[in-house]
Amino acid sequence: MELSPRLQRLAAAAPPGLPIADIGTDHAYIPVYLVKSGIVPYAIGVDVHPGPLEAARLHVAAYGVKDKVEIREGDGLAPLQPREVGAIVIAGMGGGTMQAILTEGDAAGKLAGVSRLILQPLEGAGGLRRWLHHRGWRIVDEDLVAEGPRIYEMIVLEPAEANKDTRKAIFGSAENAAAEELYWDLGPLLLARKHPLLLPVVEKRLERERRALAGIAQARQPDEQKLERMKSRIKALERVRTWLSPARG
Repeated sequence: MELSPRLQRLAAAAPPGLPIADIGTDHAYIPVYLVKSGIVPYAIGVDVHPGPLEAARLHVAAYGVKDKVEIREGDGLAPLQPREVGAIVIAGMGGGTMQAILTEGDAAGKLAGVSRLILQPLEGAGGLRRWLHHRGWRIVDEDLVAEGPRIYEMIVLEPAEANKDTRKAIFGSAENAAAEELYWDLGPLLLARKHPLLLPVVEKRLERERRALAGIAQARQPDEQKLERMKSRIKALERVRTWLSPARG
C-alpha cells in the first residue's frame, strides 16, 4: 500500500521493532502500513469517532492484519495500557489538543515505556514544542512536507537531554521575547538544518506581519504596545530570513 507524502513521513519516523499507537487513526493507514511493511510487530489505532473507527476496522480486515493491528475506541491515550507501546503517533489535530492528550495520558501513566513521540500538529506547533521541552522531551527530528497547497510540520521527540540552542547564532544580541517565540514556532532543528521549505514559510509569515502592522499603524489611535511587539516580531523574522538565505551557505 502507498501512503500520502505526509503520512509516509510520519511512518518513516517509527522506530523499527517497537509496538506503536496511532491516536486519531482515522482509516488506520499508518498502523496497517507499518505492520504490512514489517517495520513494527504490532500496532494500535485509536479514534473517538464511530465513522473513522468503522473505516479503520474495514481497512485492517481488507489487508488481513487483524492479528497485528487492533482498533480501539476512546479519547486520546485512554484506551492504552502503560508500557503497551514504545512509540506514539498523533497527527491531524492542533497543538493545543495534542498537549491536552499528552497531559491527561501522562497523568494516567500512559506514557510509561514510550521512547518516541511522532507529532504532526496542524497549528500551535510552537507552544507544543516549548511545553514538551520543559517536560523533558528532546526534539530528535523535524521536517516539513508539502502536500497539495499545504506544508505540514512533523516533530519527533524522545525523553533525553535538551537540544543544542541555536538562538544566539541566529539572533545574536537581538534575542528577545519575539525571538524566543519564533524559535519554538519555526522549530529548533528546522532552523539549525536550514530546511528548504522553511524560507517560504518565513516569507509568508513576514508578509502577513507587515500587512497587519500597516493596518494597525493607520488606525486613528494605534495601540503603541502592540505596534512595538509586531515590529519586534518582524525584526526577528527578518533575522531568520537572513539566516536561511542561500547566500549564507
